[in-house]
Amino acid sequence: MILGTYCPKSGEEITLRLIKKEDAPLLVDLFHHLSFETKRLRFHLFTEKLPEERIWQEALALADLDPQRQVAIMASIIEDDGEEHAIGVARFARASVEETEAEVAIVVRDDFQRKGVARCLLNYLAEKARELGLTHFSGWVMADNIRLMKLIRSLEVPLETEVRHGYRKVRAPLKVEQND
Repeated sequence: MILGTYCPKSGEEITLRLIKKEDAPLLVDLFHHLSFETKRLRFHLFTEKLPEERIWQEALALADLDPQRQVAIMASIIEDDGEEHAIGVARFARASVEETEAEVAIVVRDDFQRKGVARCLLNYLAEKARELGLTHFSGWVMADNIRLMKLIRSLEVPLETEVRHGYRKVRAPLKVEQND
C-alpha cells in the first residue's frame, strides 16, 4: 500500500509504502548497498562476514510482519535499470498488542542520507503507530551515531535517555497530530 511520495531537493521521486512479504529481495539489495559504517551503526555489529544465507533469512523474517505488532515502511525509487530499489526502511515492533510502546529502527542508504528521507519515514511510521494506539517509541542508539541523535533531537519532543556500555537508550513520546 502506497502511503505517499517524497521529493528531496535533489529531485528524485521517492515512494513510501508498507513493506510486503514479497519485499525480502529489496531488503537484501538495500543491505548490500549500505556502507560498512552504516551497517555497523544500524545493526550494532560487524556484518562484513555474514553468509548470504543468513542475510536472506533475516530479510525474509523482516518482510513477514504481524500487522498488529509490527509496521515497516519502505522508501524506494525506480533506478536507471527500471526496477524498484529500497533506499530506506523504518520499522517498529512491540511485544504485544496491548503494549503502548514500541522499539523503532531506521536505516537509509548512504547516497540518500541527509536528504530528509529518515525524517519522512519516521513521520509516516509515527502516524501508523498512533493509529494502533502507541504512545511512545524507544530504541538503542550507538553512542557514536551522532547523525541519528541529531535527527531525534530535532523532532522537538521530550526525550528520556540513558547511556550504558556505549549505547544510548532513547524513549520519546509520539506527538499528537494537530488538526487545524
